[in-house]
Amino acid sequence: MKRFFVIALAFLLAVPAISYAGSVTSRWDVTIGGYIKFDVGWMSQSQGIDYRVAAPAARTGVDSLTADYGNINWYSGETRLNFAIKGPDAWGAKTSAFLEGDFRGVAGAGPIGVANRSTGYFTLRHAFMTFDWGNTKLLMGHTWQPWGFIPSFNILAFSENHFMKGATRVPQVRITQNFTKEFFAQFAMAATNQTLWGTNGGTYVDDTNRALMPDTSLEFVYKTDKLGNIGPWMLQFGLGGIIGREKVTYQQTATTIGDKDITRWGASFWGYIPIIPEKKGNKANALGFTWNAFTGQGLGAFLPAYPGSPYNRPGDAPSLFAGAYSPGLGTTTSPLATIDPQYPVTSGMWAQLTYYWTDKWFSNALWGYQSNYTSLIYRRANGTTPRNLQNFIFNIMYDPNPAIRLALEYTRITTAYGGWTATTEGKGKLDAVRFGAYYFF
Repeated sequence: MKRFFVIALAFLLAVPAISYAGSVTSRWDVTIGGYIKFDVGWMSQSQGIDYRVAAPAARTGVDSLTADYGNINWYSGETRLNFAIKGPDAWGAKTSAFLEGDFRGVAGAGPIGVANRSTGYFTLRHAFMTFDWGNTKLLMGHTWQPWGFIPSFNILAFSENHFMKGATRVPQVRITQNFTKEFFAQFAMAATNQTLWGTNGGTYVDDTNRALMPDTSLEFVYKTDKLGNIGPWMLQFGLGGIIGREKVTYQQTATTIGDKDITRWGASFWGYIPIIPEKKGNKANALGFTWNAFTGQGLGAFLPAYPGSPYNRPGDAPSLFAGAYSPGLGTTTSPLATIDPQYPVTSGMWAQLTYYWTDKWFSNALWGYQSNYTSLIYRRANGTTPRNLQNFIFNIMYDPNPAIRLALEYTRITTAYGGWTATTEGKGKLDAVRFGAYYFF
């Protein structure tokens, strides 16, 4: 029984949390779970608890409130509550559902960086139903992206290592087909944007869903426990990709609107290797390796430092570079021939080692990198747009019992920008130290 709770505890941080602490009254079998989280941290820049990138350093002789002043933040908004439901069979399939929210408030008002986010409000993380026929499984609802995703688990700060883990919980229809016990594929059609972050709520429309094509993905996964495991984690590899469209609209003249379609795409290869598996349920000296390598175009929803809108690259109108090259076409009043919308191509990866000093003490070391490939003209016109981003994270964690986790973590984030401005340098760095305490239930 003790081993079961330790495994469940590790699982909580990797996927939507499901615990077996108790039941609530319902028409069906319902399990309540989640955790309470408290953390306090020091950041070398004034960015608050949800930092993603390092702000550019100030030029010599120029003061910057963000770059030159640190801060201490206290937080409990990452506390989560969830319900796992098992219902009656339908059409020969076992049915279930999962509902989870947290108190970060980011899904209720606007995207990261929008001033009207309401931290402290209980907002949706996951809400989906499943139909399981054994070898075939159907999922419908709001949950993690169906491709290119493996958690950088056991990272203390929710905001860190958002490579392929940004605004990635979206409504979708997903079919998982098992070909063998160890090999399966996932095909899905998903919303083109983070539907909960639109400032207009359910009436939100942008150029991604104006294209009328859902994000379509396919991923192949191999997973086996033949080489052992560490908690619930066993040897696994995934290779997947996504394709989508975006109808870029702009004010062509005072009375007409022009549009052009562009393609968004992505590919990812990820995996986990239990280099030294646990022995008879004891994780002491166990060592695991996790990674995710990715590339793509128009992946703003999946990456932490990526232009949120396409830019214009008109090859036949150099005079437009100064105005129309800014991300987002805005109200460009140029003829259709001068409009050539595009996103930068982005590539990167992250890799993580997890080592268990004892069955209760363990550490994680993570490195992540992302590079946005843009032209020199684009970088000169958009000096404040990140060109590459790098994360270094190290922590130590302690599980004194199945309900409690204590953790201490150090993070360094470096960011290079498109260029210099009158007040900022072309790069910056952020250091952070955080302490966290969890109570799982």
